[in-house]
Amino acid sequence: MTERLLIADGNSSLRETLSSYLQKEGFIVDCASNFHQALNIYASYLHDFAIIEIELPDGDGIELADKIKILNPKVKIILTTSYPSINTAIKAIKLKVEDYLIKPFIYDEVKACLKKIIRSSENKTQTEKFSNFREKDELGSIIGESPEIKLLFEKIKKIANTPTNVLLLGETGTGKELFARAIHESSYRKKKPFVAINCASLPENLLESELFGFVKGAFTGATSDKKGLLEIADGGTVFLDEIGDLPLSLQAKLLRVLEDMEIRPLGSVISKKVDLRFISATNKNLIEAVKEGKFREDLFFRLNVITLTIPPLRERGKDIEILAYHFMRKFAIKMGKNLKKIDPQAIKLLYKHSWPGNIRELQNVIEQAVVFCEGDTIKPEDLPEYIQHPEKFFDKAKEIPFLSIEDYTKEFILKYQSIYTEQELAEILGITRKTLWEKRKKWGIPRPSE
Repeated sequence: MTERLLIADGNSSLRETLSSYLQKEGFIVDCASNFHQALNIYASYLHDFAIIEIELPDGDGIELADKIKILNPKVKIILTTSYPSINTAIKAIKLKVEDYLIKPFIYDEVKACLKKIIRSSENKTQTEKFSNFREKDELGSIIGESPEIKLLFEKIKKIANTPTNVLLLGETGTGKELFARAIHESSYRKKKPFVAINCASLPENLLESELFGFVKGAFTGATSDKKGLLEIADGGTVFLDEIGDLPLSLQAKLLRVLEDMEIRPLGSVISKKVDLRFISATNKNLIEAVKEGKFREDLFFRLNVITLTIPPLRERGKDIEILAYHFMRKFAIKMGKNLKKIDPQAIKLLYKHSWPGNIRELQNVIEQAVVFCEGDTIKPEDLPEYIQHPEKFFDKAKEIPFLSIEDYTKEFILKYQSIYTEQELAEILGITRKTLWEKRKKWGIPRPSE
């Protein structure tokens, strides 16, 4: 069973216990504690099933069910309530949810409901439709129909159930973590943790304790034992994002983990066996880093058993339009707008843009367009100024692909800092706000307000 399920309930104890129970039954489970969190999570993964409490802390669960049915008409929904009434029952019937459970319920009831729903969908026609839907969505939240993405899907299916380490290469914003999650969720490790670690986001001393954990008394302030992320991920997958920024001292320790599958918490003399698959990602040239002595050659070969290159958005053809519509629906629902389409002229402008920030940039562009759109159609004037009039913002003599990473980052900050917030700019570049500040200081780039 590889179905993905969302639990939206304000009771943390129920969420955690029911989640654990259903994971043992083979479901991939995500949890949300309120209306808005649930909608954001659902928009990212388009779950097959949703178990929704009607009395959510910040909204109506029936309204949430209605919104996610717009995102995915095929979703199967079970509503739960502590306060049953004829009115809510009628609403549930009109919404055509699969079941309506009254709290407190036993988890076997939920299991029975899900099995009944699955059985009722198993006639030939429905199975074919469901399979087609899953084929598009089974790899996490990756959306696309271009030949480049379809080829990646095929490669992921081939490598998913192997223990082999994978290195993902690609520009910032191409969705490397989504592909890492797709590999994990398509593998036999899917019931175990997927732990993502950004090697560039923490100082070296904190990164080591986060990775390996520590024992009580290991250093000042270590008042109790703490498991490291590598131990938490035991049996599952570790995603090392920005692996090229991992300090050399930690590279040596990570190499030992890869070779021996053992970890030793800080301050401990006892090693622990772990079973881990490593997926790493970088937008840097690791071969050059090896030549320059900034990255260990032996670690590079350990991590680089299988390499997948994620294509930039500008090379994904019709995926630009597919993704634009996906983001339009996502943000329209979040903002309570009834958007139906994107004007063909606006689509043409999206195709003309080179998308240096890739999918993350496209998502920001569509979010802005949804904010400014007043009708049911996104028009060219709803798009950011630099998309409408690229000639005002880009020097054709300086195309991004011919710049070094440092020069590209500098150019990007200069061109986009008046368009994006500090946080958005850092996220598009795949760096922290602290790193963004350091780069501005290094290059003498003042903030727009300065």
